[in-house]
Formats: sequence, structure tokens, C-alpha cells
Amino acid sequence: MEKTQKRKVKYDGRYRTFLLSDQNIYHAIYSLRSYIFDFELLTENDKEKYYRLQDKYDEIYIKEIIKNVRDKITDLIDKDDCFIEAYVYFRPKKLDDKEKVTYRPLHTTDIISQIAIVAMLHLLVYEIADVEKKLYLSNVSRLLPGNFYGNRVSLNPEFLFKPWKQQYQAYTQNANEALKKYNASLEYKYEVSLDLENFFPTIDPMLVYQLIVERLPVNMERPDTELLKRILIKLLFCKLKTNLSNKMKKEYHKVNKESCEPVIEENFVRGIPQGLPQSYFFGNICMIPISGIFQEKFKGVSYFYVDDSVIFTNDILEDSFGEQLNNINDEIEKLEKRLLKKDNRSLLPKPASAMRAAGLYGIHVHGVDKNKAVSKSSFIRLDQLDESEIYLKCVSREASQAGNEIFKMYSDEEDVILEGRLKALSDEIQKKIKELDQRLEQAKGEITKLQEAPEEEQNPEAIGEFRKRIQNWSKFRDRWIRYYRFFEYRKHRLNLRHICETDKSNKKELMEIIYTVNKYDTKEEKLKAFMQSYNENIWDAAVSMYCEDISDTEKKELGKYIGELNKLCFEEENKESSFLYKVYKELIECGEKENNDQNTYKKSGMEFIDPYKTLKYFAACKMKSFSHKHYDVAEHWVEQIQKKNWKNAILERLLSKNMVEMAGIVSENTSQFIRMVANAVYSQLFDVEIEDCFVIRKFNRKPLSCGEFRILLFLRNRLFTEEVFLDQKILLNDAKNKADLDYAVMEVVDIFQSFVADPIRIDKLILTHQYTCEVWKNGSKHLYFYTLHNQEHAIALIRNIVKLIHAIGFFKISSLDFYALFLACYLHDISMVKIPALDAFLIDKESGDSIAWEHLSEIHQQIALKTRLAKGEKIEYRESDVEDISQVKKWMTQSFRRLDAYYEKKIREKHASDSAVEIRTREDLNFLDETLREFVAEISEAHQADERDIYFTKSSAAEKMVSLKFDKILLRLADLLDMSNCRISRPILYHNLDQMSEESAFHWISHLLTQGYELKTDYSIVAGKGGLTPGSIVEKLILTVIVDMSQMSKCQCDKPCEYMKIENINDNGFELKMGNGCENGKEVCNFLCKWFSKKNRYLMQELYALKEYLNRVPENYFGAEVAVCVKIANRTCLDEKQFGVLEQYLKNEMQSDSEK
Repeated sequence: MEKTQKRKVKYDGRYRTFLLSDQNIYHAIYSLRSYIFDFELLTENDKEKYYRLQDKYDEIYIKEIIKNVRDKITDLIDKDDCFIEAYVYFRPKKLDDKEKVTYRPLHTTDIISQIAIVAMLHLLVYEIADVEKKLYLSNVSRLLPGNFYGNRVSLNPEFLFKPWKQQYQAYTQNANEALKKYNASLEYKYEVSLDLENFFPTIDPMLVYQLIVERLPVNMERPDTELLKRILIKLLFCKLKTNLSNKMKKEYHKVNKESCEPVIEENFVRGIPQGLPQSYFFGNICMIPISGIFQEKFKGVSYFYVDDSVIFTNDILEDSFGEQLNNINDEIEKLEKRLLKKDNRSLLPKPASAMRAAGLYGIHVHGVDKNKAVSKSSFIRLDQLDESEIYLKCVSREASQAGNEIFKMYSDEEDVILEGRLKALSDEIQKKIKELDQRLEQAKGEITKLQEAPEEEQNPEAIGEFRKRIQNWSKFRDRWIRYYRFFEYRKHRLNLRHICETDKSNKKELMEIIYTVNKYDTKEEKLKAFMQSYNENIWDAAVSMYCEDISDTEKKELGKYIGELNKLCFEEENKESSFLYKVYKELIECGEKENNDQNTYKKSGMEFIDPYKTLKYFAACKMKSFSHKHYDVAEHWVEQIQKKNWKNAILERLLSKNMVEMAGIVSENTSQFIRMVANAVYSQLFDVEIEDCFVIRKFNRKPLSCGEFRILLFLRNRLFTEEVFLDQKILLNDAKNKADLDYAVMEVVDIFQSFVADPIRIDKLILTHQYTCEVWKNGSKHLYFYTLHNQEHAIALIRNIVKLIHAIGFFKISSLDFYALFLACYLHDISMVKIPALDAFLIDKESGDSIAWEHLSEIHQQIALKTRLAKGEKIEYRESDVEDISQVKKWMTQSFRRLDAYYEKKIREKHASDSAVEIRTREDLNFLDETLREFVAEISEAHQADERDIYFTKSSAAEKMVSLKFDKILLRLADLLDMSNCRISRPILYHNLDQMSEESAFHWISHLLTQGYELKTDYSIVAGKGGLTPGSIVEKLILTVIVDMSQMSKCQCDKPCEYMKIENINDNGFELKMGNGCENGKEVCNFLCKWFSKKNRYLMQELYALKEYLNRVPENYFGAEVAVCVKIANRTCLDEKQFGVLEQYLKNEMQSDSEK
């Protein structure tokens, strides 16, 4: 038998072993979602792979993918002629000076190749994780400066790069903050933006190669170093598989905007393949020395997002800026020559050498063209900005807020409020863009006039000044367009939530955006209109939203229209390399077919693979024995597993040993892997649906225990960590965990997830909810005629706070604020269940003595009346008078009522401060840390304070960890808005009206008449005020209170209302506008208004104080107005007795007011 000779492996060593390992490739699969940048460019087969790979536990399928990826990597490393095969698609970018379309080339490849790319890239961006499994940035990754925001490598295996939305948001916000800061201080006088022309296509791949190779660790083994060099070559050079037309060949290989003849073999990608995962990392590496050149020439403060840059400096020579840019290009050229001095031609594929020889490479910034009014590389003077440009920071903050809020809506009202705010901002930005367009046209016209003047009248200085203005305005126009697209898209997305099929208004708006070309006749006008809509509006998003609800005929018409646009943009029927055609291929083909099948157009993006699919199957099979077990079985299992190596025990419960080993790097660097497995295990054990939803769905009829709920919330939280979870020691045999869960908490648990997020804090909120339930279980002995102050009241307050946060743009608070606020919602009335000491009455020398003397006086008077003899005779008392048992009972009843009212008042009048004491001192609340309890106590105590003590307190909320002032205001408003008839019991009212005090009866009946409230915000533009400056948009908070009271009979008005005036009276109600006093009160004062304003007098005072405060603080971007609309829902349905209570109470109040 012949011995099998082992084939010699190239680049054999530690790095190759790791590169081809299951762990490394699985890591690349795990982060797949983060680096597929253009999903629409994938084939249908790859889209199916993409969705299947969202299930990260499907071991059989993943192993099949890993084998394919390993084979791909092996071929790439071992075969000289094997390269990544890429496809290019040209996305319309803009019109050039000749009104021709320019394009952005975007590259893609198959899913297997993209995973292989990332698996190879891991060896460049991370330290090799073959032993420790912990991810650390490589020597090369650590070279990225701190002012580089784009595509920074992530240490979380769910992401290849840190999420771009957060990074770009930080980049724009910091740049806008700096703009405002230096505009005020003039520490730096100029803002410079340097634009690199066709950055990715003009990068010489060997430049990146040299930059990285120079920085490889010197202690690496030679085979490993050679492997990394090989990986670099295979990532930098990709074969181009797209069959380009002659026109697109010229476009792809053009040099300095002039097309060259396609003498170059086009089967290799030009430059760095933008769109593939490695391109953005390589772009950053290339920018490191280039940013150094920028910062050397323009010293100051700089911000970079890959090839985008913003620099604040004093080093601008206004008349020689073009020369400064030329100097920068000279320095970049010297850099390239120095780095490419080493002869690496043997490493280059032939076509790449041809591209270099043809001059296709060479990075340079856009220079200043004297024949053009606008240059892409530009500067602006910070002392010549208008107000709206200075306040870009405010708009940026609003964009950031809106981006977060759209996913945190918990009522239809909140959707409508945010939509209104987005519309106002979008409309104002659109006006600003039109204003800038007018300025630009006027300035260009002035330049033309000056240039056409006779030579002796030429004025170069004036032309230069106009050019500077055009440069500034054009730059800010581009910024405003970005914000316009942002707000406009989200406005339409929200609008779709509340329109029905018969409402065509939004559809019409979308059609105007999509079919804008149809307004024009000539080809040139059509092309210009489309490019403007495509780049400056939300054309792509509009098509997507429009397709959600259109008929087959409309679908066919749209497909035909997009096909025509494609021909318009490319001047040919480009099906091979058109981004438009690729993205809308199915729609276009639908438009080309004569017979349209309604199932022809399917959008892959609508497909969904349950990430728990495999885990559900494993749980059902491997934990079958736990089905329908008693609570004590789960109790024992939870206790036992926490005594073991919890992580290993959980993983082994469902996953094979091979799967656990394969996921070694992933599970070591993110808690998500173990979290999902643990969630599946515990959910199966507790017999609930396996999913990440916080609202738990149980399969059996048994109630969910508090302990089970707490465990599941930890395991369904993406911020879960194993250490924190185990530290909580949540055991089901603890008394507090055995109790049945109060299912009312399900109403707010999603709110906790959105606004608090942290799993420990959410757990404390659940414990606080259960604690509040226990405390209020039997009500309050002395407050049985007061409205609800239990967990139901807390839930109403939490929901009110969310509405208020969305309704009032100024209130922006942190997750810690929400946590403290939500705790205060539960605990602010906690002292009201406490039974006061009975001897408190005995030692009370003021109220106690007063009540006792009053009671004694009445006894004396009653005895005197009964025993009085004939008129003028002396009064005598007989022992029998006192022994009259009915009289004694009457006195006892009177005494009881007085004492009961005393204790009720005692609890009520100081309950805020008493609750604060309870929050600080109750041992039952020791699960909350001491510092936090102090915050919660302060917030809670404020809900009964005078509004002047709250709104006039100095505060620097933005600089504090907790914004106590905002929190206090929000709690007060939320508490006052809990006014509906849900807070009372109708049977108790009907059966006990005679037993209630006058005040309690008035408030109970008033609650009975109040259905609830609606909160919305209208936005309007202030005439004559600069657009987009603070206060130019007025935010009008409108509180609509819905009542079952129609009694509008005229009333006597001795003292007009101080904080509001009545307006817009009609059969449906009226409006109370917060502001000056009611000037016309005597003419229009009516019973409904008087009842409403007395019932809600604290609310009216609070809203007035809120309005004044919002208009007083300079940090508020919006102007403020506040109005209350009283809306009559039904006719007055009170009986004579109930109505009499209201009437008498109001009379007494009027008398009391007149005596003051």
C-alpha cells in the first residue's frame, strides 16, 4: 500500500489555522447583518441565504456555509489567479456642468464571498483570538485617530464596524456644536470642508498595502506575515464580473472627469471596491496620513467621517485658498510616491498595473475652479453666518431626538404629535432651501453681469466676494437637504400609520415625489427634475412606501415608469450595471409584461426568519420532560442550575458540543449568544412563548409568578450580561418571587424597555410595582373616599409621562431620569396608606383642640335646647338628659365624623413630604440604592409643592446626571392629568354619596363626568422671524379634556380667572388659552367653565407656569403656547342630588374666594 504524501500547504502556521477555523468563520457569519451594505444588490438566492443565516443556531446549515466559505478562502490564499469576483452597479449621483449624469460605482459580491472577505479581514482588524478568544483591536486598527468617526472596528461580534447611525450622528452633532461655539468665540474664524474627488476609485490599492504592511508587528512569524500580505492582496484586488457597455466602460475608467478609451482590461475593479466590507476599513487607513496633511496645513480642530472632513482653523488665506489646496495635492502626491517607491509590481495583477499606468489612480482634493461659482472644497467665515446656520446644532438635536422617538411611540396621539413636529421642521427647511436657491440665482446673475461688463469696468474683487457667498450658501444648502430628507421620510412613515385604504392624501403626496418627471416635456428638464428628486428628496423611500398599498395596474404603471427613468439616466437600456434597474428589477419586469400577475412582484425584504426557530425546536425536543410540571419543579431546577457553571449548563442543555465550540469567540465577546439560549431554556421551563417580547405569553392557565417574570425580563433584554443576571440571585422559592404577578405591569413593561433599558433598573421597577400592589391591596383606612393612588394610578402616570415627553420638545431626559421618574410614579403617594397614630389627636394643640372645643360647644348647645324651661327661666341640666342613649349615639357619630375628617386631612395635606420620608427610610425599599432613593424622594415631594418653587428654581439639566427639575415638572403634570372616571368606582359613589364629605363628593362626581384627555401639539411658523432660529416655530400644546357635562348656563363672575381666558365657545365646548386673565369673563362665564376650572385649578395653574417657563428659557428651540379644550361628549346625566353637590360646592368656593 502506497503512503499518502501530505501536500505542502502555503503560508502554513498559526494565522492560517485560525483563519480557516470554524470559530473565525462563524464570527464572520454572526456579524453578517452589519456589513451587507446594499441588500437590494444581492441575488434572490443570496437573499435567501441572508435570511436563513439570521438564525445563528442552525448548526447543520451554518456548517454547510462554513465549508463553502473555507473552500473559498483556501482558493483565494493558495491560487494566484483566484480573486474575489465583484459586480458593479452605477447609482445616479448628480448632474455635472454639462448636464450629464455622474454616477457612484457600488460593488457587491455573493454572500459566501462577503463572509470570506470578513473572515480574512478579521486577521487585519483584530489581534488573533485563537487562545484567549477575547477580541482586541489589532496594531493597525488602533492607529485610527480619535477624531475619525466612520467605520471604526467594533469589539462586539454582532458588528464588524460600530453602527454607522450612532457614529454619523456623533460626527454631525459634534461638528455643529463646534460651529456654534467658534461662531460665538471666534477662537477659529473659518470652517473648512475638503472634498476628495472620486476617493475610492482613485486609491491605488498598493498605497493601502504599503500603509498596512509597514505597521505589521515585528514579532510575527514569517509565514504569518506572508499570509497577511497575501490576504491584503486578495482583499485589495477584485475581479470585475459585470459586462459593461462601452459607455459604462468609459465612465468606470475616466480620468479627471474626462473619459479615456477603454484600452484597459475591465476585468478588475478600479481602486478600492466601494460597497464591499473591506473598502471602508481600507478607506480609513488611507485617510490617516492624508488627514495628517490636512491638519498640518490647517491647524485647529478637525472631524473626519472617512473621506468627509470638517476643520475649524485660522490658517485660511482667502485670496490664495486655491493655492493652499494645490499645496495639499502636492503633499498627497509626495506621500503616494514615497509609499509606492518600493517596487511591488510583481504583486499586482496585470490589469491593475495597466490602470496605474493609465493614470487612473491618484488621490486629490477638489481644487478651486475660477470658472465655477462653487467648489466642493471650500471654507466659510464663521463671523458671516446667518442665525439659522448658527443654529444647525438645534436642528441636529431635533433630528437625533426624532430618530429615537419614532420607535418609542405608545399611543396614536404621540404618532400625530411627532408627525406634526417633523412636518413643521421639514416645511421650514424646504423654505430655507428655496431661499438659498433664490440667493444663489441672484448671486450668479450678478457675477454674469460683472463678467459681461466692459474690461475697464471689470471688478474682480466684487466677483470674488459673490463667489465666496455662493460657496457658503451652497455648502449650507447641502446640509439643509440632508436634514430635509431625514424629516420628510419620517413624516411620511408616520403618516402611513393613521391613514386607511380610502384615504388617498398621503398616496397623492408620494406620487408627486415619484412622478415629478411627468410635469416636464423635454428630456433635459425630465432628467434634471428626476435627479433633483432622487438626490434632494426621498424618491427611493417614496417608492417603497407607495408600493405597500397599490393595485396591480398601479404597480405595472410604476414599473414601466422606472424603466423609462433608467433609460433617461443611462441613455441606453442598461440592465447589467444600473443600480436603478437592479433594485427595481422585479417592478420594471412587471411593467414590461403584458399580462400582470399579482404575485409577480415580491419584495424579499418582507420575508422574515425567526431567530429562535432552531432554539424552539431544540427546546421542544430536549426539554420535553418539563412540559406541564408543577411550580416546584421549576423552582428546584432554577436553584440547582445557579449552583453549577451556569453558562456551560445552559449551552449544553440545547446545543451540541461542536456548536458551542464553534461559537467560542462570539460567546466570549457578546452576551447575546448565551442570552438567547438561556431565554429559550427558561421560557420552555416556564411554559411561555420563546421570543424577545417583554409582554409574556403563557401557554397554560397557571398564573406567571413574579420570579418567573423577573428572570424572563432579564433574558429578553439586549443589555443582558451573565454576571449581572447571576448577581441578582433570583430564586423562585423566595416569598417575593412566589407571589403571582400583577398582570397590569404588562401595560408598561415595554415602556420600561424603551426608556429605561437597563435590566437591573427594570427589575427594580418590577419589584416596586409588586411592592405597590401589596401596600395598596386593602386600600387606605382613612382615604376610602379618595380616588385611586395605587399601581393603577402609577401606570396611568407612566403613560402620561411618555405622552408629555413626546408632546413638549424641550424636555429631553436620560434613561436614569426615566428610571427615577417611574419609581416616583409608584411611590409618590406611598404614605397615604399609613394609619396615623391615634394619640396624634390628643397631643395636637391646634387643630385637635379646635375640633374638641367645637364638638363640646355643640353638645352643650344641644343639651341646653332640650332642657330649657319656660322662656326667661334658668337653664338646668338633668342626669336623664345625658343618659338618653339616642343622644349619646348622635354625639358619637358626630365625633367619629370629625375625627375621621381630621385624620383624612392629616394624611392628605402632608402626604408628599411624608411619602418622601417613607421613600428615604422604609426598609422594604432597601432593594433601591440610597442615592437613587434620595432622587426619587425629592421628585415625589415636589408633586405637592407650589409651582413657583419648581419653575423658578435654577437648574443646569444638561450638565447633571439627573435632571431633577424636569423630572419634578413631568411628575406634577402627569399626576394632574390622571383625571378620568377610571379613578373612581361608580357603585361606591352611588351608594355612599351621603356619607362623603363635601369635597370628596365634588371630586368623585367630577371624575365621573370626565372621560379622559387627549394631548396633541400643533406647530406654526412665526411671521417675520428668521426661519429655523429658536422661537421661529411655535409649539402649541393642546390638552383636550372630554366631559359628559353640557351645562353652559351663564354664571355671575365677580373675579375673572387669573391664568386663562375663554375663547371659541360653541355647542361642542370651548377653549381656555393659558396666558393673561379672562378679560371678557363677565359676558361668557358659564357653569361648565366654572366647574371645570375649579375642579382642575391646580392643573390650570401648572399649565400657565409651564407656558411661562418654556418661553423664558433660552435653550428652548420652539416658542410655546398652551391651551385647554373642553370638549362636550354627552349631555349632563347627573341626577338632582349629584348636580346639587356640584352647585353647592361652587357657591361655597365663590363665597370663600370673595372673603379672601
